[in-house]
Formats: sequence, C-alpha cells, structure tokens
Amino acid sequence: MNRMVSVRTEELDGTALDWAINAIEGDQQPVAGQLDLFALPDVDQLITKYDVRVDVGHRHPWLADATNDPFNRQPGETRTIAVFRAVVFAKCGASVSVPAELIQL
Repeated sequence: MNRMVSVRTEELDGTALDWAINAIEGDQQPVAGQLDLFALPDVDQLITKYDVRVDVGHRHPWLADATNDPFNRQPGETRTIAVFRAVVFAKCGASVSVPAELIQL
C-alpha cells in the first residue's frame, strides 16, 4: 500500500468504498491490490448490525443513516452504496483515508 488520501465519505465509491467497508468489517486490513481476496459483507446484515435506516431519496436515489441523526444521512446511487457509506460514516466520520490507487479519477 503506497500513499493514503483523505476522501469525503459521501464521495466514496467503487473499490475505495469496498476497501473502506472491508477495513471496518474484515478480520484484517485488506491491501489495496488484494481487495478481490475479501468478500464484501451482505448489505442486509449490515443494516441489522448497525441499525441503518434506509430511505428512498428525492435528490439522491437512496439515503441511509447509521447514526440516528437525519442530518448525517449518506447518499447513494444504489441502496448498497448508501448503506456502505452510512456505516463508514458512523465508524470513521465525514472523511476516511484510503489508498490513493483506489480513487477513480
């Protein structure tokens, strides 16, 4: 793993979001190039485990919150992305450090 960069949680997507959720849920910290060795957690299990509230949005297709604060809802193009972002936000805050090579330009 080379250099880490800080990314706003609501902007995490793709392999960077997968990496962040595996860092929270996985038994060990996944290495950026070895993400495919780790299975992503089931979204319904995360909803139950973290008491995530998921709603259909108006400006965004989906909104999810795991902090019990409607001002912390995380947007997502899909239900899974919104839930993953909500869990990352609840555990890591408004920004998270991820390997730079995972950021999609």
